[in-house]
Amino acid sequence: MPVEGPSVAMLAYPGAGSFDYVTVNEIFGVDYAYRFGSWYRTRACAIAPGPVELDGGVTVSAPYGLAEAETADLLVVPGWTREHEVPPQPLLAALRRAHRRGARIMSICTGAFILGHAGLLDHRRVTTHWATAPLLASLFPAATVDPRALFIDDRGVLTAAGMSAGMDLALHVVRGDYGADAAAALARRLVLAGYRSGGQAQFVEAPLSPDPGDPLPELLDWIRGHLDQPLSLRSLGERVHMSPRTLARHFHRLTGMSAHQWLTRERVLAAQRMLEAGDEPIGRIATRTGIGSTANLRHTFRRELGISPQAYRARFRARRSPAATS
Repeated sequence: MPVEGPSVAMLAYPGAGSFDYVTVNEIFGVDYAYRFGSWYRTRACAIAPGPVELDGGVTVSAPYGLAEAETADLLVVPGWTREHEVPPQPLLAALRRAHRRGARIMSICTGAFILGHAGLLDHRRVTTHWATAPLLASLFPAATVDPRALFIDDRGVLTAAGMSAGMDLALHVVRGDYGADAAAALARRLVLAGYRSGGQAQFVEAPLSPDPGDPLPELLDWIRGHLDQPLSLRSLGERVHMSPRTLARHFHRLTGMSAHQWLTRERVLAAQRMLEAGDEPIGRIATRTGIGSTANLRHTFRRELGISPQAYRARFRARRSPAATS
């Protein structure tokens, strides 16, 4: 018997961002239990159950109401296309009640405005589409709005920048619930670029087509196989005959982040896979990934994922335990 996955409420309301809704529903709403042992139990929920017209003339069927949405483990709020208007009060009240109960609340693009009107952004770091970030900051001054981030996960309130960043955030959720390998496999199935961290910039300066003579992709592959080694810009630059400054520029051009940010991301991903795979000691994992010590790994995990390595491993051990299916 498969393990029951987290419940998800996809919130549909008139004028909601259709791209946001449809793309994220492709991740949460399609049953991948055959591949991963269990998957999300997703319901389309609306203020009034029935057909709902999103923006762009797209109509979706939402057979469930807000009462069902409030009981979900994760509520997904697509873009709100009326940024200067207050959303319907029943929707705001349902979000507040769900949040008080401990549900995760996830917005995409201008859906952050709905979270703001519900009071869920206060004293949190959040993001939205760069073009509407100044308005969000002015309307909700108690929030810290970062217009550069692709997505932010701050204590159960998850916000994503425009459109495709919603899929990055959804993969981030999958990574936390089902592991790095599951998220990577799903990204490949959906022909996505793969993991983009929340700290990656909304804008990435890159050529229209890759340069076959660029040594950096090969260097990135080499780094992934040598994470246990001390890796500095100087030593890496020597491998590809670049100065540290030139290599730093190339890193940002290709990945959208600094070399340090990219290396931290790769080390965390490697540690996640090791924690998911077995019982290797935490200190050994810290050494093998180049993070160094158990204390450093614990600090890095809490900063990047909001969870300790021990709790991360326990989550996957519980999910895979036969007792969880009883």
